[in-house]
Amino acid sequence: MESIISIILPVYNVEKYITKSIQSVLNQTQKNFELLVINDGTKDNSINIVRKFKDSRIKIFNKENGGLSDARNFGLKRAKGKYVYFMDSDDWIEPNLIEDCIDKLESEKLNLIVFGYVQDNENKEGELLSSSIKLPEVSEIRKLSTKNVIDNSLLGILGYAWNKVYRRDFLVSNNIVFEKGVSLVEDILFNTRVYEKIEVLRFINKPYYHYLNRPIKTLIKTFHKDSFQLKLKGNEMIERFLMRWHVESQDKLMGFIQVQAIIYCINNLFSFRNNLSFLDKIEYIRMMVYNSKTRKYIRFYKPSTFVDTCYKVLICLKCYRLIGLLAFLKK
Repeated sequence: MESIISIILPVYNVEKYITKSIQSVLNQTQKNFELLVINDGTKDNSINIVRKFKDSRIKIFNKENGGLSDARNFGLKRAKGKYVYFMDSDDWIEPNLIEDCIDKLESEKLNLIVFGYVQDNENKEGELLSSSIKLPEVSEIRKLSTKNVIDNSLLGILGYAWNKVYRRDFLVSNNIVFEKGVSLVEDILFNTRVYEKIEVLRFINKPYYHYLNRPIKTLIKTFHKDSFQLKLKGNEMIERFLMRWHVESQDKLMGFIQVQAIIYCINNLFSFRNNLSFLDKIEYIRMMVYNSKTRKYIRFYKPSTFVDTCYKVLICLKCYRLIGLLAFLKK
């Protein structure tokens, strides 16, 4: 019997977490699945750990390192399930994720289903410090509606790939794949292309995925010299999505993601090792502050904290040197 769903799991240097990740897949109440483990040139013991699981549903594929997007595309080409799910190998899932999602997809004949997640914050020893649940507060959004309401939280939920299950032939027939060589915004670019091809977004108001936030060096927590350019690329696709789906308060949402992009990039500049001088960093901040999208949307940004208010004031006044100095002192 052919698997109803293909779970695609790229693996790269996750030996500390892969056991829990795979075990959470094997614990699914829906047993009819294939788990495609994509060895993306891992340098640690991850794949040897995977091989210890004696389950015929686990299929291991080896490839040269090409990054997350390339590994996902590699898996998608080899998937045989009616549906496909992209999971990160250092996170884990609730037992009923697959069953509940497939029930919804099948009963309503959908190409995509979106669900909530839990952000688990751990310390360096792997101890759970806190958790926060992120849920979609709506049941559906229709493209033809003239008044779709999306807040900052829902916009974030729409961005990820690991809190969605997709119909595989829908992705294949529309040639929707992850953009190879792009980091930071690969999920956003992928999903906004999905949203261009569908007419309705349906949600399950439950948290099935556990995204683990750890104080260690990861792909996201690494210095990216082109981080702002990547963020702009993602923001441009979000801007197009907001327009096509007739979302209210588009300027407010764009103000939020534009400022969040700048804050992320400033942290990227000062928190992670790089070869840029202080003057180079100041110039980078100047470039972000003077960017045309920043100037367009900064006045619509609604800060929620004192720090965010300070960022808005300094960006509005183009005080990029002061922003750089404060970031340096904070570090």
